[in-house]
Amino acid sequence: MTPDALTAPFAGTAESAGHRIRTRSGRMTVTRRAEAADLAAVNAMHGRCSPQTLFSRYQTGRFALREHEWARLTRQGMSWVTSPVNRPDVIVAITHLLQTGVDGRGELALLVEDGWQDVGLGTALARWALSRAPLFGVRQAVVVTTRDNRRMTAICSSLSAHVEPAEALDATQDGDNVVHFVLVVPGGHASCVRGTRGDAPA
Repeated sequence: MTPDALTAPFAGTAESAGHRIRTRSGRMTVTRRAEAADLAAVNAMHGRCSPQTLFSRYQTGRFALREHEWARLTRQGMSWVTSPVNRPDVIVAITHLLQTGVDGRGELALLVEDGWQDVGLGTALARWALSRAPLFGVRQAVVVTTRDNRRMTAICSSLSAHVEPAEALDATQDGDNVVHFVLVVPGGHASCVRGTRGDAPA
């Protein structure tokens, strides 16, 4: 696994200044809390993603988010958007840490635009989300992805995730190709977690 993207020190207690990440290719990005008004830019990013990238994230033929879906994601307060520092109007990645309905548990999901993949951005965003998780009461995080999603699998491996045992999964719901990675949350506990599907190449 190549080295992670470089993560700049967090600036601003309210995340107003955003979180800066320099990719291995040298491009600087800034990640901030997602807002309802970001939907148009988020869907524009979906339009620039390949069908394979979108299928890896949603495991369906989805090509955009509806207004009520994005509103639900932003209301949870654990969704972030990432832009190039010099193009704040352009979104190149979205990160979610979703509530699963189980106390202290969350699900991590990423979507990174094709042109920003394989430069360490996805791994850095996953680390960022995990670092913020305790602030939202999330002590455990799960990634639900397919076995052939090599990028997400590599991210989980780099974060020392363990795979939830097959006997703990509902095979009728997930199918044989779905795998659940359980990630360590700083200050939390890495036990088996269930979640709803959703990850992407990063």
